Amino acid sequence: MSASIPDYIYESVRSLPPLPAAVERLLAMSREPEVNFRKVAQVIESDPALTARILRAANSAFYGVSRRVQTVRQAVVLLGHEVIINLALGVSVLNLKRNLLKQWPGDPAAFWRHSLSVALLARELARQLKLADSEGAFVAGLLHDIGKLVLLSHHGVVYAQVLLAARQSSQPLHMLEYELFEVDHAAAGYALCQHWNLPEALAQAVAEHHAEAPPASDTLAELVYDANELIKRLGLGDSGNPYTTLQTGPLPPHRRLPSPRLRELIRQLVTELEHTEAILEGPSHREAFPTLPKRLRGTVHLHLRDAQLIDLLRIVLWAMGYEAVVIGDAESSPSTTPRLLGLIADETLPATRRFAYEQRGLPVWTELFPPHASYVDLSALRRRLLQMLNHQTTTAT
Repeated sequence: MSASIPDYIYESVRSLPPLPAAVERLLAMSREPEVNFRKVAQVIESDPALTARILRAANSAFYGVSRRVQTVRQAVVLLGHEVIINLALGVSVLNLKRNLLKQWPGDPAAFWRHSLSVALLARELARQLKLADSEGAFVAGLLHDIGKLVLLSHHGVVYAQVLLAARQSSQPLHMLEYELFEVDHAAAGYALCQHWNLPEALAQAVAEHHAEAPPASDTLAELVYDANELIKRLGLGDSGNPYTTLQTGPLPPHRRLPSPRLRELIRQLVTELEHTEAILEGPSHREAFPTLPKRLRGTVHLHLRDAQLIDLLRIVLWAMGYEAVVIGDAESSPSTTPRLLGLIADETLPATRRFAYEQRGLPVWTELFPPHASYVDLSALRRRLLQMLNHQTTTAT
């Protein structure tokens, strides 16, 4: 990774504020073979602001402690030193984010919400799949887009214009960045992680969250890569990049969970967002928190051979309030699904299947995606789906 990062990025990150001394000491202690709980508590207590935040978080529903935590030492014993060190790291980097977000050309609260949503989802995927270091997944998710703030710090108004242009671009933000600056925000974020001497697994997760090929299975990098794409498809926050990748592995983390369980986790995440923002003291905001539809507005059938497109549409449609149901070639006519609005299909759709839907007055939508696409513009996809489904909903009513 370091070979592809220009020297000016390393010079830029060296000019940014360092991590607090207490956090640097905690990170150094985390690399020791045995960690002394008492020393961890003493290091935290040397920083009054960090102490207050640790106690505030430890007593929140976020960590589910059954009794009130009154001292840092109690927090370390109850939650474990790994959780405490990652929490200290997570809350400390927010000072840098707050300062840099003042230059963000869009809504800083929406950018922050995207990062926090990725962190929460990466953490929960790690827990559900029983992977180690779920708290590390949270911190990696929180930091995954930190490179955008590095580029914003160095390039100022030029990068701000790039972020605005990316909303109308024909390619994803990270490709646009590399074309203009010979580096993307993932590499810039990795350089900052190196400067802060963060654990390599965490730095690698930041570096690979836009990798051309999905990261190795059961790693922090894979969790963050998957959580980032899923949060964008759900429309939680705004990362500044409207594109989602279709370059996923054969079975990404979220698809290893039963669909009902995944949906339950996402609903819990949306509920948890506001509380977690308050704990970590993200940017102030006044806009309404995102919500998911409480009941379905209708059903859409899918006749697609590409599993990645099916996965994408299921998530996007569900977040919009529609149920996507995959149908097989063996079925000769539309099922009696309640409030069926139409069929999204590819070129493999048999003529008899098309005729059966059209006979019932149900539209068949094709060519929704460019052929052989590697990335999909989510903003354009949602607009197209809304146009199709709103018209059909009105007609059905």
